[in-house]
Amino acid sequence: MESGRLEAFSDGVFAVAITLLALNLAVPGPGHGPLGQQLADHWPVFAAYVVSFLTIGIIWVNHHAVVGNFSEVDRPLLFLNLLLLFFVISIPFATATIADYLKGGPDAALAAAIYQGVFLGMSLSFGGLFWASIRRSHLKVPLSGAGARAALVRFTIGGVAYAAAIGIAYLSAPASLLVSGLVAVYYMFEQTPARQP
Repeated sequence: MESGRLEAFSDGVFAVAITLLALNLAVPGPGHGPLGQQLADHWPVFAAYVVSFLTIGIIWVNHHAVVGNFSEVDRPLLFLNLLLLFFVISIPFATATIADYLKGGPDAALAAAIYQGVFLGMSLSFGGLFWASIRRSHLKVPLSGAGARAALVRFTIGGVAYAAAIGIAYLSAPASLLVSGLVAVYYMFEQTPARQP
């Protein structure tokens, strides 16, 4: 199979996931206090939206870079891509959940851990997709051994941070969300895997 079909299907899933994020942005409206206060009260929704929007957008950009370098796509790569999309489409649910509990309460830690768990799954599946493409020699422009190791390390950084953020969730849900925001900023500037050492 050509990579274009995989990329087109994936683009559709990314578009749906990023659009679903906006469904939770509404404020109660007239009769529920001043608009400025309503917006201020909804800061968790907006904070979670920004982090998740950036994350999905960055996944889409990096997915394009990775899949664009596939010389061919076989069944294992298709299933690894589906696993990645499973987690991507779970991000809106996880975002709504953390937003609902971000201000605190007995379930704030669990909500943040669920959010980070989805991000960890996304990170691991994306790394697995990239690793499989290297191992199966399905790259148009092959990476050297050192280049492949460096790219895998760059992929792993996000997963390590998300795993740490699960633990941080039990200390502070907002701090856990901040970790995901910092990972998003890192991957905005990291050009995985295009850069060669």
